[in-house]
Amino acid sequence: MSLLRFLCFNIHGGYDRYGRRDLKRVHSLMDKHNIDIGVFQEMETRPSRGGTSEDIDLLAGNNRCYHLPGPTLKEGLGWYGNLLVSRYPIIRARVHDLENKPVMEPRNALDVLIETPYRTIRVIGTHLSLSSVVRWGEINNLMALADKADVKNYETEKPPVFFMGDINEWRWPWKLLKHLDNIMTPVPCGKTFPSFFPLFRLDRVWCDGPGIKASARVLKDPDTCYLSDHLPVLVEVSDLG
Repeated sequence: MSLLRFLCFNIHGGYDRYGRRDLKRVHSLMDKHNIDIGVFQEMETRPSRGGTSEDIDLLAGNNRCYHLPGPTLKEGLGWYGNLLVSRYPIIRARVHDLENKPVMEPRNALDVLIETPYRTIRVIGTHLSLSSVVRWGEINNLMALADKADVKNYETEKPPVFFMGDINEWRWPWKLLKHLDNIMTPVPCGKTFPSFFPLFRLDRVWCDGPGIKASARVLKDPDTCYLSDHLPVLVEVSDLG
């Protein structure tokens, strides 16, 4: 039995493979799989790209009322970037800028403490760049920023950490993945991109903490294979240590 369920999903701005935009379908997917925490990449609320200020509430629904937006591009009241939604209270929230210098599409990482009924957990979600050189710098920056934002003093024990997102790394073995596997425990899952015929494991999950039992699987069925250019990843946690 799962204690917690995450959905990690690059939603492609809410547009499906046929160019239709309907975030209610992503909300329905979360309800179908009883998702507690959604970690999304390519959330879009910019009016020029079809977004609205109501899109976060539309995606999350009333039963996931705790939100952390992570805008990387802004347009008036709208933005594009990362988003985390949660059924349980977010008791500390940070958005880490991962770039050393200005780039066309900046990247950031969401870093939250969530107070679940079982224990407090830390969730970090991100979407890394397409360039391998830039990705390496982003991960180095993220690790340094995450260390500075560490929560050792929050409670007697360091909370379990779950790190996930669109890592944009498909080559194996590659030093970025080896590095991440050395500092955290990978939670293996399948290929996610492109959604109609997945060839690459772009979307990945890691955890850190003694006694954590977690599994991940790609949701590939008629309901998900057209929702985005990526397939969603379902993470199930059966023990938090």
